Amino acid sequence: MGAFRASLLAIAECGRRALPPLGDDLNRLTEIEGQLAKPVPADRIASAAREMETELTNWAGRAADHHTETEREMKEIIAALSRAADSVTARDEKYSKEISGMSGNLRGIASLNDLGAIRRSIVESAAALKTCVEKMAEESRQSVAQLTNQVREYRDRLEASEKLSTTDPLTDLANRRAFETHLESRIAARQTFSLIMIDLNGFKAINDKHGHLVGDDLLRQFANELRAQFSSSDIVARWGGDEFTVLIAGDLDQARERAERIRRWALGEYRIGACEKKEDKDIRTTLTASIGTVEWDGSEAGCHLLARADALVYRTKKVRHAG
Repeated sequence: MGAFRASLLAIAECGRRALPPLGDDLNRLTEIEGQLAKPVPADRIASAAREMETELTNWAGRAADHHTETEREMKEIIAALSRAADSVTARDEKYSKEISGMSGNLRGIASLNDLGAIRRSIVESAAALKTCVEKMAEESRQSVAQLTNQVREYRDRLEASEKLSTTDPLTDLANRRAFETHLESRIAARQTFSLIMIDLNGFKAINDKHGHLVGDDLLRQFANELRAQFSSSDIVARWGGDEFTVLIAGDLDQARERAERIRRWALGEYRIGACEKKEDKDIRTTLTASIGTVEWDGSEAGCHLLARADALVYRTKKVRHAG
């Protein structure tokens, strides 16, 4: 049983890392693992295995669709650049022939003895050259403008795709991948910063009692309130499930002040389930959290800093349950 549960968690974590935009689609595996934490009958284990297989099959299909769409967009960008190159090549070949013809005419002037004829030939060739250059310039402007618009469109698509890969789709906060990137950047900068880790208390019970849509509604509301307590220079992220993390450019005292603001303004009573068509849709719940605050010691790796924060969160939860 232990190996099966560990496999569920490992598969979910690998999927999140391999394809962050679809990472939350594997949360069901984590929920199944939690349900198997206590002794369960053999038929429940078999049922969990079948459910895991179904979840992975469906996720694999969505992952394949995601990669196909990304590949299609990249092919469109390449096709646009190829068309632009072909257009420039064709234009250059066309005007090269015209200029070659004018050069031939100019070379023929050498055999003329009539000064007036020479003058007219030069004027006509100069006018033709001017027209040719103006057409080339205009077509160049049009080609560049068209290419610029196409590249801008595809760039916007890629930026949107990149945002999806670094943004938690449920809460619109930074996701775990983005948080880890920012954490490594803070360490590389070697400036004082602190980490706040937040683990919501009793969230699983809300999911079990009212359903996942109600739970998702609570997570979105809390994420909005949490974001409001920090500036744009702070990194507020959903670490996974009901866990959140924040990076601030300050010492431990400042981190503790921010944690107190979270307790005062982001936690407390919430009205949830408004989107549910149920008689008990006006649900009110009091949200609490276990919070750990740590300051980077100036040399430790990001995983060690996270481990210290997680240990403080666990200790707080243990004290709470004991109380």
